[in-house]
Amino acid sequence: MSVPTTVGGGTDLPETRVEAVAEALYGLLPAHVRQADLAAGGALRALCGVLGPASAEIDAEIEAWYDALFVETAGEAALAAIAALVAAPPTRPVPGGAGTGRRAFVANTIRYRRGKGTARVVEAMAGDVTGLAAVAVEYHRRLARCAHLLDVRPDRPATAALTPGGSASSAGSAFDRLPRLLDVRRVDGASPGRPAGRHAPAAVGVHLLRPSVARFPAPAGDTVPAADMAGVPRARPWTVGGTAPPGYFQLAQQPGAVLRLFNPDRRARAVGSRLREADLPDRLSRLPLHLETAELRAAALEKRPPRLPGRPWFDGADEPFTVFLRRDGETAFRRVPPAEVRIADLESPPAPPGARVAPEVTHTWYEPGAAKPERRSGTHPVACAVDPVTGRVVVAGVPGPDVAEVRVACATAAGRAVGAGAQDRNAPDRPFDVRSTGETRDLVWVVDPTAGAGGSPETSGRTVATLADALAGVASQGAGHRSIVVLARCDLEAAPAGSATLDVTVPPASEVHLVAAQWRRPRVLPGADPDPALRGFVVRRERRCTVDAPARVLRGPGEAGAPAGRLVLDGLELTGGLRLGADAVSELDLRYVTLRAPGGVAVGADGDLTAVRIGVDHAVCGPLRIGDSDTAVSGELLVTDSVVTADGAAGPALAAPGLDVALRDVTVLGTSSVRSLTATNAVFAEAVTVTRRQTGCVRHSFVPHGSAVPRQFRCQPSLALAAAEEAAGRPLSPDEADVVRFANEPLFLDTAADEPTLAMLHPLCPDSVRSGGEGDVEMGAFARAAFGIAVADVRALFDEYLPVALAARVIDDTRSGAVAARRNRP
Repeated sequence: MSVPTTVGGGTDLPETRVEAVAEALYGLLPAHVRQADLAAGGALRALCGVLGPASAEIDAEIEAWYDALFVETAGEAALAAIAALVAAPPTRPVPGGAGTGRRAFVANTIRYRRGKGTARVVEAMAGDVTGLAAVAVEYHRRLARCAHLLDVRPDRPATAALTPGGSASSAGSAFDRLPRLLDVRRVDGASPGRPAGRHAPAAVGVHLLRPSVARFPAPAGDTVPAADMAGVPRARPWTVGGTAPPGYFQLAQQPGAVLRLFNPDRRARAVGSRLREADLPDRLSRLPLHLETAELRAAALEKRPPRLPGRPWFDGADEPFTVFLRRDGETAFRRVPPAEVRIADLESPPAPPGARVAPEVTHTWYEPGAAKPERRSGTHPVACAVDPVTGRVVVAGVPGPDVAEVRVACATAAGRAVGAGAQDRNAPDRPFDVRSTGETRDLVWVVDPTAGAGGSPETSGRTVATLADALAGVASQGAGHRSIVVLARCDLEAAPAGSATLDVTVPPASEVHLVAAQWRRPRVLPGADPDPALRGFVVRRERRCTVDAPARVLRGPGEAGAPAGRLVLDGLELTGGLRLGADAVSELDLRYVTLRAPGGVAVGADGDLTAVRIGVDHAVCGPLRIGDSDTAVSGELLVTDSVVTADGAAGPALAAPGLDVALRDVTVLGTSSVRSLTATNAVFAEAVTVTRRQTGCVRHSFVPHGSAVPRQFRCQPSLALAAAEEAAGRPLSPDEADVVRFANEPLFLDTAADEPTLAMLHPLCPDSVRSGGEGDVEMGAFARAAFGIAVADVRALFDEYLPVALAARVIDDTRSGAVAARRNRP
């Protein structure tokens, strides 16, 4: 029986839990009593079913009470009580609960108070409150001053020294150690026309890094079988002038593009000490990695321990990236040691064309001799050259079989967890456990070329070698079913032989899910009864599969009047765009995808679509042009937490003349034209035109001058113009209005789709945009990151944790592509 049951806070208990408790109560009766009861009609069993909801509620309340005893597991109400117990200052919650919350801050409040007034505590407090990498800098330590024996500073020697090359890469950041002159402006007092100061005796800066970094982990072992490399991204050939020279590879999935590598978040290894550059989730630079790999080679040749900092970049267990090579004829990959990696500048191809890395490097050193130092020399093998700034790899040319495949375990970043990547994409509304229940079973295909083909899609899942093989099975067997195609490896999937496109055939009245995920079959544990209905689990993390061909969606054979099916793409990267055939789908869900066709249309329609529903969530998309004068498309387009960009194509970034469009937390980098529009927390970088303006609303968004949209509510620059007119007491002149508009325009760190900081707001972006979204979040695709609220929370805590007379400011250390390029040329 089903009885609505709730626990404290009104949370519904799952019906399965209530039934399990009722069965457990009934199981406490002796076996002969249960047998007699079942023979008599099951009155006692029914009574246990009545008692089950109350017992389940009591059990849940006891569990909640136990959880409330610990800050790690306490609910919101219990967490507030613990915060009051330790007198933790209140912080503003992030709207929607999308931020890190205050759990870590409350847990560490007592520890903060023990070290109150120190930079270490300010640094830890800011990191806990924001969830970001934070570094506190006492600027008096950066001031140029005379050396004295009463003020010995080993990190700032008084003797003349050449400026090291790393100074350029750290200029302006938390690790900028160049001597500075005194700045008399207050660090916390910026005003129009007079920016805040920085280097003063009483100034403290809290530097934050905003990008969200996701990591593809490296498997253990020096020799790794191909089957164990499923979670390591495969590098594609690096095309130079339309051709791919032997030994040239790139990690970016778009031909000829770049991929900026990031250092994984390694702050955990700095517990008890201050953070260093090698601990932070930031862009990797060439020079520090080059110096360390060169020192590793020198130490190996000189037969001495390497002279490395306390926390080196390459530390064996937790390296910024790991290269694996497989040569022709081999089935396993060899892990390349850091000493065999040369860090190189591969912004442009090596000269002469087709040149390869030398297979060894010469090192010269001197040792003490009887009369004078003796010169020594040796060579160290080199396997490849890697550029962490571009994600390109050039393999050394050696005799014998050449390298056939390169995989690199690395970390990448974005403003938030959007697009295809290693981030956790599991959600309650997505298929996780696949069970054989009901009249129609889900069909499962697992794409894994390293596993033997076989199995059944209706039982344990059929294993196939390519995505094209799985799609052929879906087309022939998927009618009336939900077909789940699990792309289990970080591979590149091409079009089948003899075809220029990869066709996805969706049978009518059915569903097709293409998911980049791990497929885990159930394991039988000792003492546990197996679940005969359970077939496996779809784990959406540490996987990103690339479709390296133009993709087409076609309608499968079936009854003419049958409704079109549904297609879901989850965790995929498409390099050639996606085209929708006539009446191909009734629903299209694009979730955590990177869908591009540089210079062309990312999503388009080749035929008429009626009442179609297209959803785009946590995605990076090129131009969405669905329907035109020759193709009739009706329905709705829902875009959330995504970036839509023109991506180098002429024309609009968003064109849906026949669709009702709803946007929430979206940034559109290009012009837009839609039938009707409902938008919240949206940023339109260029003009938007809406045909039907009688319906819909645009709320808490930026709408450029010259746009035609439905009614607006608290949008910029309209809100700023109204405030300026009210302050002036008269209508503004055209020049005055232009000044107000320019002062309230969004500024982006990058607008190129290859950059990790795509569509992220610049630190100089006006507060009207940064805090103008609903709930005072920022407008655009990264509204849920709530960076402005996190910064406000840190500022509110400065008074309690800073010594008297000191002033502090939060500084955004996130680098744009242009700044990073300048800093990578020491």
